[in-house]
Amino acid sequence: AKPMDLPVFGSSGEAHRIRRLRSLGGMPAALEEIWLDGSRAETVAIEELSDSLYLYYRKALGIWISRAEDRVGVGQVPGWSLPEFGLAPGAAAGFIERTGWTQDGASAEYSRTWFDHGVARYVARLR
Repeated sequence: AKPMDLPVFGSSGEAHRIRRLRSLGGMPAALEEIWLDGSRAETVAIEELSDSLYLYYRKALGIWISRAEDRVGVGQVPGWSLPEFGLAPGAAAGFIERTGWTQDGASAEYSRTWFDHGVARYVARLR
């Protein structure tokens, strides 16, 4: 079930949660928590996922994120953080919330990213 603290996205009351530690140049840089609306896939098998979730969405699910909105600020590292991340749970970190919409205009994904500002910077590119 989608937690109550998530914004409204998608049409299902359930979602698939993906948590991962991302690296830049071999250094742990960000913790990600991605929620894919349950109406988009019955199951998500970890062995089918790659570094590019958007590639997985397109190839395995037939959807692509055509539009996204990011909100950037500062947040507290979550309690499920890994020691490898380098910032302790509760520490201040760069924080990004993203809502993604698919090619059909429906919101299908919500994510939260905590990043170590000493390792990574937020970069937005418009194409």
